Formats: sequence, C-alpha cells, structure tokens
Amino acid sequence: MYYVFITNNQINGKGQCECTGEDTFSVEVSEEIYNDIERYMWNGTEIVLNPNYEQEQAQKEAERIGNLTMTALDFITFLRQSGLTLEQIRAYLDSNIELATQLTYCQNVYCRVAKSVMPITLGDITITAEMVETAFKLKNGEI
Repeated sequence: MYYVFITNNQINGKGQCECTGEDTFSVEVSEEIYNDIERYMWNGTEIVLNPNYEQEQAQKEAERIGNLTMTALDFITFLRQSGLTLEQIRAYLDSNIELATQLTYCQNVYCRVAKSVMPITLGDITITAEMVETAFKLKNGEI
C-alpha cells in the first residue's frame, strides 16, 4: 500500500503506512503516483497532476542557478578570458552599478546579478547571459 499525507490541504509527505493526526490524513495512491509525487497536488478532493509542475520546476531551477556564486576575481577572469581588456571591463562597470558594487564590495558575485546586465557587447566581443550562466555552472562543478 502507498499513501500520500495531506495537511492543510497540501501534500506534505508519503509513506507505506497510513498517517493520521489532528491536521493530517492519508490518501491511498498507486505506486506510480507514489514514486513521482512531486508532479501531483491535492485539489481539495483528490490527488491530481499539477498543471503548473513544469513551470514551477523551471522557476526553481532559475532561482537555483541565480544563487550560484563565484568570487569577483573569478568573474573578472571569466570576462578577461572572453576577450575583454581590463579597461573595457572598468568602462562597462561604470555604467552597471549593481554589478560594480558586487565586484567591489562583496566576496562573491551572484549569477542572477551578472546575468541581469548581459549582454555585454564591446567591439567584436559579445558576452551573453547564457555564457555567464555556463561560467557559473563550470565554477560550481556542474559542468
């Protein structure tokens, strides 16, 4: 037997034994639902597929990636390896105060901040948000 636990009208767990409590009750489900419960929701009367699951997962992934960090030195090194000179980087930072602040006063730079000021196009060089995201994933051992 497979059960999903409902508390305050939301799924809050699962198990192979019923769970009952003051605010919790169990709903018997198939093994398929049990093994993939994150794709489902409680609609007030039954367990149903969450129509927003893909969108919610994409949002969680975007937030996770946005919270990746690297040191200011690592980010400057990435920009230099992409072909920018220090003079170009300084000039660009003069017009992007949020990124300049992180690079100057913070121990780490957040991917979401770095991506928010992209693309950088200086001469023949363009650095896109996707390139920045890849650099952060590399630095954090995800690629």
